[in-house]
Amino acid sequence: MNNLQMEEGYGLLKRGFSMANISDEQMACILDILTKKWYNSVLARIRINAFRIELAVGSYEDLLSSASACIEAEAAVGNAVYMLPSLYNHDCDPNAHIVWIDNADAQLKALCDVEEDEELRICYIDVSMDHDARQSFLLQGFGFKCNCLRCSSGD
Repeated sequence: MNNLQMEEGYGLLKRGFSMANISDEQMACILDILTKKWYNSVLARIRINAFRIELAVGSYEDLLSSASACIEAEAAVGNAVYMLPSLYNHDCDPNAHIVWIDNADAQLKALCDVEEDEELRICYIDVSMDHDARQSFLLQGFGFKCNCLRCSSGD
């Protein structure tokens, strides 16, 4: 989302509240809270924690080959923030993958044997990207530099 889109979205939000049947006093309180800074910080949190919803088709037999997140817009049916899946950390060599089922429910599938106390890690991006592309995409899209074992090795 670029600055122009953020400005337009912020304007729509303000207009929506101005069209609501609320008192001037209530509107003043709302506008004290709904600043551009607040709006941008909420959008950033949603962007970082939102999952693209891509419906699973067929069987799960070859889950590993389809585990990379699809980044083509045509494949997604939407975005959503889910409380528990949002807590999974990223790894460029994940041990789990989130699969979206017909009604947009999330299921976590292990990609390999997972030890009892091992952290479940998912890949936020396409695992087939090269090292530099992954680093760039993660920094620009999610705001962090990946230091997983795969990235640390330069792979």
